[in-house]
Amino acid sequence: MPSLGHVLIHETPEIYNTIVKPYIQSIVDSGSLSWIANVIEVKKEKERLLVNHDDFIIGIDTKWRSHPPPLTTPREEWFNHPSAVDLYCLGIVKQNDITCLRDLRKEHVSMLKEMTREGLDAIKKVYGVDEDQIRVFVHYQPQFYHFHVHFTRLENEVGCSVERGHLLSDIIQNLEGDPDYYLKRVMTFKLKKGTPLQNLIENQTK
Repeated sequence: MPSLGHVLIHETPEIYNTIVKPYIQSIVDSGSLSWIANVIEVKKEKERLLVNHDDFIIGIDTKWRSHPPPLTTPREEWFNHPSAVDLYCLGIVKQNDITCLRDLRKEHVSMLKEMTREGLDAIKKVYGVDEDQIRVFVHYQPQFYHFHVHFTRLENEVGCSVERGHLLSDIIQNLEGDPDYYLKRVMTFKLKKGTPLQNLIENQTK
């Protein structure tokens, strides 16, 4: 019996350009992502900040609930903390016109490499976790439409399902081989039934 909760979407470039991209733009235009500017400009969640680069920031994701309270726990106590088994950090680009994986081009590769390096170095320095224990990946579809990258401990499998997660190392390799790789490929992902995007795709592709 088919699942009643989700459907698998095979998003062609045509579906993306005619349905998904306008949907993403409507969300950007609505102003609902204005909170991101406060985080990027370090007006909010300063206590969670690990890296502040010219092109991106990296901080503690709010989903890392076992992390010691950032406001009240000295950073030296974060090193080798037992909660690092649940490690979950988030990198957010400062450039506003990269909404998701589809917007990435070869010109972004150097920034993606720098974010990877800076993130892994910061995690090693702050938490004592080696880079071969860290998964660096991107969601498609993402939780919000301002490009961001996830850093998680291998034991933490939250959000890394195969029909949603894309390893950043693979993304970089794909873009180095084809500058327009994510402009041209079919993207396959899972969507919850009844969500606005799922309804749009279903109604306009019948």
